[in-house]
Amino acid sequence: MPTIETFTRILIIDDDEDDFFLTADYIKSIPEFKCKIDWCFNYNNAVTAIQQQGYDIYFVDYRLGAKTGIDLLQEARSMQCEEPIVLLTGKGNKTVDMEAMRIGATDYLIKGELTSEKIERCIRYSLERSATLKALKASESKYRSIFEQSKDAVFTTTPDLFFLDINTACAKLFGYSPAEMNTISLYDLMTPRAKEYTRQVLEYTGELMDYETELMTKTQDTKYCILTAVMQNSGSANAYVQGIIHDITNLKKAEKANLQMEKLA
Repeated sequence: MPTIETFTRILIIDDDEDDFFLTADYIKSIPEFKCKIDWCFNYNNAVTAIQQQGYDIYFVDYRLGAKTGIDLLQEARSMQCEEPIVLLTGKGNKTVDMEAMRIGATDYLIKGELTSEKIERCIRYSLERSATLKALKASESKYRSIFEQSKDAVFTTTPDLFFLDINTACAKLFGYSPAEMNTISLYDLMTPRAKEYTRQVLEYTGELMDYETELMTKTQDTKYCILTAVMQNSGSANAYVQGIIHDITNLKKAEKANLQMEKLA
């Protein structure tokens, strides 16, 4: 069985010292698992420790004096804690279990049913899930930055091309505010011929690639554009279209001016 991680920092938050030692012993008995285990028995100190982000995983007892593990979970999520939090309880309680998972607990364990194997599986799952979520968040942040900073208009729409999300360049191109864009369809900006062609291509192939067309702005100005739109998750309830619009209006104007100069010459 592969090891969990080379070195893992663990904080057990429990107001009962005997329960702390019991949980710690189960963790220490995991084969080939290197870790540093600390104990926190005070609720406020636990909030501070989570805020300082000094640990890789937290085991939190449900009973914490006047407060509960659910209260601590809520505070941790309000502080944008991304590390996994496992709730421990003396007895199984489905209501507590469901509430903990709803708030964001990674797992829920009953103290009387703990074994080294259960703890090992819980830690492995929690750390792997945390790493995956952090990677996804970093990826989303990266591509969101590219999306926002793109000079071309980038968008996502419903299958009927009603705008769902647009970047700044898209709103600027058409002269609408983002709120206004969310009430219209890309079809509304097209000529009847372009609308019919786009609809047929997306319906039969799911991809409209580098289509040169005219699009209308809010002030009824014509923009010459190259449109690419691709259907995602086609046929499912989660289907959507993502696309990009490259504005070639200035290029078209320059070509027209050059053509007129050639005719004059």
